[in-house]
Formats: sequence, C-alpha cells, structure tokens
Amino acid sequence: MYPLVNYFKRFYNQDMVAEQAVNKYVEQRADKRFDDIGRIEAEDLCPLAGVLDNISLNGCKVHYKFPVSVDMENDYKVKITFARDASNGSLSLLCRPRWTKETNGRMEIGFSILPSVDSARLTEYVKKLGLEENGKEFSEEIGGSDCQLI
Repeated sequence: MYPLVNYFKRFYNQDMVAEQAVNKYVEQRADKRFDDIGRIEAEDLCPLAGVLDNISLNGCKVHYKFPVSVDMENDYKVKITFARDASNGSLSLLCRPRWTKETNGRMEIGFSILPSVDSARLTEYVKKLGLEENGKEFSEEIGGSDCQLI
C-alpha cells in the first residue's frame, strides 16, 4: 500500500476515503506524468535492471518483478534508456525514492528526480512526450519555428 494511503488512514479511519484522498493528491501534481517504457539501471539499488512505468520532469515510477531493498534516505544514480529513444543512449539522473509498494513479489518505486547531469535531455524528452500527446510530432514543432538548421 502507498505510504500516503497509510498517512490519510490515520486521519480518516476508512480505506476508501484514504484512497480517494491519495487519488486527489495524484491528480493535483504539478507536472504531467507520461506513460512510457524503458530500462532502469541503478547499481546501488539492484544489480539487475528494472522497468520504467511513467516519467515527468520531476519524478518517475519504476518496477522490478522481484522484491528490492530500498534505502529511503539514499539518493541513487539511475540510468534510464527509453525504449522509443534507445538510439540516443541512456540518461544519467540522480533520484531519491519517495515511496515503495510491494504486491505479490513485485516492487514498485516512486522516485523524485534531482538536478542531474542529463536534466536538460530529460526536459527535451518530456517536452517531446507532451507534444506527441497533444497530436503534434516533435519534428513539426521544430519545422514550425523561425530557426534554421545549419
């Protein structure tokens, strides 16, 4: 169960109300989350790769198909290789775990993304996801600008 649900349970004393409170919190996030798939490598967390479920400018959700021991006080160097952008290599990001959830042996982890070496590349990638979601291709955005490629 998400830590926020436990937090809200203390105040509301009902599972359903706590779940609704968490859902409202998630809806009010400052940054849009995009469902995307990719490979996560965090050697300090686990020697095996995990899977990216979604990403935003300030956070991401990943999962492992097995339990993983997460130190909530530790920041992790994470390499993310996006499936649709693998030819551009991986992004090196510094992430801090915010929550974990284990269900039937599967571990989900929510990370906040800290200022990192590849923050600019992440911003461009998330912008590209936003344009695709709005029906524009990234190339259309570039072609419609007043810039000239040399």
